[in-house]
Amino acid sequence: MSKIVLHPQTDKQLKAFSGQPSHALLLVGPSGSGKFSVAKAIAETTLQIATITDYPYSLHIVPENASIGIEAIRQIEQFLSLKVPGKQPYRRVIIIEEAERLTQEAQNALLKNLEEPPADTMLILTATHASGLLPTIRSRAQTITISLPGAAAMSGQFPGLDQKNYDRAYAMSGGRPGLLTSLLADSEHPLNQAADYARQILGKSVYDRLLLVDELSKKPKLSANITLILQQMAHFSLQSAKGSAFSRWQNILATSYKASEALAGSVQPKLALTDLMLHL
Repeated sequence: MSKIVLHPQTDKQLKAFSGQPSHALLLVGPSGSGKFSVAKAIAETTLQIATITDYPYSLHIVPENASIGIEAIRQIEQFLSLKVPGKQPYRRVIIIEEAERLTQEAQNALLKNLEEPPADTMLILTATHASGLLPTIRSRAQTITISLPGAAAMSGQFPGLDQKNYDRAYAMSGGRPGLLTSLLADSEHPLNQAADYARQILGKSVYDRLLLVDELSKKPKLSANITLILQQMAHFSLQSAKGSAFSRWQNILATSYKASEALAGSVQPKLALTDLMLHL
């Protein structure tokens, strides 16, 4: 895992796990924190292979239509019925991303595999919120929290990159390595587009901001991303802002949080966006 930038405490926990791996691991961290990259690296280290991408004895489960149903568990059971050649202690891996999206039925079925795990198999779960998993599942897996590395540690992964562009992407990503890498690699990433909108909005008068309400109310995803970007910009700017600038970024943070909650709730988009534009 030397190529992955990790928080020191997370790195310490992962090294301890790799030195004495167990059959089940739960990686918990915010969306975009690089949990899958960590899961992949652990699997490759444990199985002693170069990559799991084309490895025939690895299974990758992801949500379909916002959940993971019982069909995925049946797929796992069929996968586990196959014989795996070799003599290493671990020769097979299953990675379930966003495991908190497992349905109740699927979690109960998965529990049976955790209670009697195959000796040669490692199961790695990733989750944004561990509370979405049954306590009985959590108790049978070792949990490691993926904490976010600092800005200086991350910047070393992008040599030659303009510092202003890096700072901008770091602020938008909230320091989440996976999202930061995506933002820097893809100029058309939805959050990059939302960031352009956010900067324009902050530079406009109240009247001009209100003229954008009709357009944005028809683009819910863009509107949600704009409020997210405003929050990330405020968090980043508050670290160094002083005086009136500090007060303004505090207001932007509070206002964008309020708008984000309203857009995610039952409030009409036009009302939420109008309130946002009036109070930025």
